[in-house]
Amino acid sequence: MIRTVLLFAAICANAAALAAQSPSAGDPRFVGHWRLVAFDNFDEKGAATPSAFTGGRIMYDGAGQMSAQLTHANRPPLPAGAGEAQRAAAYGSYVAYYGGYEIDAAAGRVTHKVEGSTNPTWPKTELVRYFAFSDGNNTLKLSVRNAAGRVTSTLTWARIR
Repeated sequence: MIRTVLLFAAICANAAALAAQSPSAGDPRFVGHWRLVAFDNFDEKGAATPSAFTGGRIMYDGAGQMSAQLTHANRPPLPAGAGEAQRAAAYGSYVAYYGGYEIDAAAGRVTHKVEGSTNPTWPKTELVRYFAFSDGNNTLKLSVRNAAGRVTSTLTWARIR
């Protein structure tokens, strides 16, 4: 009997530890690979303008890790011997980052905890996105808000798998 109780206690403790390590456990809808469908920026009056970032992928795994990549359409290849300005333009048309993530379902937000990025100012920062699912959880909208709470941009993602 004591062995059974101890075994049960060990199983419960292990399950609690795994749940604490897996922020997505509270909302498994995030887990998977997503393709960028649209990226719109909004001005102070709410008028939308499409972003130059037209392609991208975002991935969330079940262990609380994520990565994202965004790119401009029709990026020309760099010619041999490309100069500093050409390389800067090419690198400016692509952004990527990775790190952990945490979901606050009550607030409807996911926080990306950036560990590495093509943008050298992003590591050790947190990028907060407000989320909404639709289409049977196959469409994910992530919105960025400014300090006043106004939505400044929304990225729409379609589930790949």
